[in-house]
Amino acid sequence: MGVTPEHQVELSNLLFGMSWEDPMSDRRALAIKPGDTVTTISSGGCNTLTLLLDDPGKICAVDINPSQSFLLELKIAAVRNLDYEELLAFFGLAPSEDRMELFQRLARDLTSEALAYWTVKAEQVRRGVVYTGRYESFIGRFVRFLGVVQGKKRIENFFRCATLEDQRAYFDRVWNTLQWRLLFKLAFNKRMLAKRGLTTNYFKFDDGSSSFAESFFRRSRHAMCDIPIATNYFLAQYLRGSYLSRDAAPDYLRRENLAIVRDRLDRIEVATCDAQGWFAKQADSSIDAFSLSNICELMSPNEAGRLFAEVARTGRTGARICFRNLIVPRGVPDNLSNKIELQEELSRELLANDRSFVYSRVHAYVVR
Repeated sequence: MGVTPEHQVELSNLLFGMSWEDPMSDRRALAIKPGDTVTTISSGGCNTLTLLLDDPGKICAVDINPSQSFLLELKIAAVRNLDYEELLAFFGLAPSEDRMELFQRLARDLTSEALAYWTVKAEQVRRGVVYTGRYESFIGRFVRFLGVVQGKKRIENFFRCATLEDQRAYFDRVWNTLQWRLLFKLAFNKRMLAKRGLTTNYFKFDDGSSSFAESFFRRSRHAMCDIPIATNYFLAQYLRGSYLSRDAAPDYLRRENLAIVRDRLDRIEVATCDAQGWFAKQADSSIDAFSLSNICELMSPNEAGRLFAEVARTGRTGARICFRNLIVPRGVPDNLSNKIELQEELSRELLANDRSFVYSRVHAYVVR
């Protein structure tokens, strides 16, 4: 990402144990074809692994944070070596007292750097790595607060709603209490989020909200009222701290997909460096699809412009891009709009249906 500390959250420890971008949006925007070359931001690794289901020829997973690269390495090794039940247990998605024993079986498939990292982080391995990122720790605290505010019965009953009409009625009549609204002000204010590594430069809005608490409340209401709750595993993590079931989980973790993902693991290349520097080393017109998450709002406008210039250079004609904003408005600079074209209708559709719902924008672009 190549950013000065003024614009950058701290990137030394594991920030994400899971991916918090909806892979359904990425797959719709990228429309990966068999044999395509794809670039992703590694982050929690879930989406990189899920995109293997679309049969790309190669996925280059890039992240400036070595901890995220080591996590992706560990997840690749786990998918390669563990059976389905062991995989869920090792990640922390099922009970286990044998995670260190399972970890020893993965050691031969890790680079020496990743092996050293996870050996030192043995306690995180014992707890289940998907719940040990800083963001997951924050969500865990939110879930505990929520349990006090709403109670377990009210939370579980929400997930029993069968239709969107049921969800809206439940939200309006049961869920949307004064305590629920106050919880956003307590959990999502500048002081609290700054403890999670976000600097004051990060708190800028262009959606009409006066605060992140107000903005996030609006987004959460949309997810709870306008998107089917039974299959929204992101909302399940935010409200109950776990997936609803094994069928309501990232696609790479579904039993019927494990063999396909395992067979294609060698197509992933993991790179630890800033995105602009990585793209600068790639050939012209060599990439078919870009899954960029929201990395540009961790950059200055000049750095974001440099990134998109590299995307325009390295993308083949017709290459697809999926790109997000969380809070800070960033996008393709005007001087590149004739080379990287926003797909406005598709972008509106992606945002309306995005199960992760925290993002203010989910944009699809095409390289012209």
